[in-house]
Amino acid sequence: MKPQKYKLKNGEDRWLFQIFIGRNPITGKQIIKTKSGFKSPIEATIAYAKMLEEREKGSYTLESLAAEKVTIETLYNQWHEEYAQSVEMSTLSKTESYYKNHILPAIGSRKVRDLTSGELQSLLNKWAAQAKSGVVWGQYLKQLFSYAQLHEIIIKNPFDAVTRPKQINTKSERKFENFLNSEQLSRFLEYWETKKVPQYAYFRLLAYTGLRRGEILALTWDDFDFQRHRLTINKSVGLDYRNKTTNMYLKQTKTGSSNRIISLDNKTLEIMKAYQSIAPKNVNNIVWPGKHVYMDFNVPERWLQKMRKELPESDSDLKHVTLHGLRHTHATLLFEQAARHGKAAPIKAVQKRLGHADVTMTLQIYTHATSRENDIVDDILNDGFD
Repeated sequence: MKPQKYKLKNGEDRWLFQIFIGRNPITGKQIIKTKSGFKSPIEATIAYAKMLEEREKGSYTLESLAAEKVTIETLYNQWHEEYAQSVEMSTLSKTESYYKNHILPAIGSRKVRDLTSGELQSLLNKWAAQAKSGVVWGQYLKQLFSYAQLHEIIIKNPFDAVTRPKQINTKSERKFENFLNSEQLSRFLEYWETKKVPQYAYFRLLAYTGLRRGEILALTWDDFDFQRHRLTINKSVGLDYRNKTTNMYLKQTKTGSSNRIISLDNKTLEIMKAYQSIAPKNVNNIVWPGKHVYMDFNVPERWLQKMRKELPESDSDLKHVTLHGLRHTHATLLFEQAARHGKAAPIKAVQKRLGHADVTMTLQIYTHATSRENDIVDDILNDGFD
């Protein structure tokens, strides 16, 4: 074999070689592989010798040759068939959106075996700079490479050498804490107390239970035990926005540990009873019904948007909390109240109340709460004890 010289578009010289791999047992046609991009004939000759050795060892089978041609898009379509059977529709909708809108347009035509750790790192860094969820796109792409390794399309996973980039998309970063302290929560609920009962009841219950958005929309009146001051959470509302439509459906809670029974305080129960007396009747006994069985996810968001416009400048610190921020608020205040009364942090109790499958998430919220306490101590020390 003598390497052949060719020129790149910029005029630089490169060398390539061809090697006979064997014959297709079905068609009888020769299988020829071409390798190119070598900077010298010596480099090409060394690569040729290695491939000859691999050929003698039987490395080049029809299966391995077929695997070399698999693209990211082809692999995604194969993986999707299995993945779709293992997740909720809302999760599947989100995953499909990530791939079709971001991952496949970027590298869908690339061969899986050709992508290196360096290229994937650069791609992930680029995504992190473009969007707040860019790092998440990388996590879903990593799942695809793990699938490729499992099915022996690749031997080594290039993602093993890829590190999580720092979030550098400052445009999407939240500049304000997404939770309220006890004084802010009081003012927040005072605002809603002057509004319609369904709105006040919704935000009161959300702030005093830490429910997820889908969990509170799925509640029925049967979930309330007014005698025992208990609330049962065992279902959620999901969104399926595939095929350019948005459908709401009833599903299981996020994890097994999300099924829980929690206590309710007296005032929250009184507010919920007042709402129940005027709540619209519906076949499914849903607490907050909507046009399509359940109240739309966007309705509470619109309530918050209206609040932000109406609040005076003196209450500007309330304008940045989100629905999920009220869940964070609930956990933070439980930790703060325990500290205020000289009690140990109820980490396991808060984990169970919020339905966290892993204590890690609960501990992250606890870290925020203790950081606030440290800030208060620092202020006291700086001001002096006089």
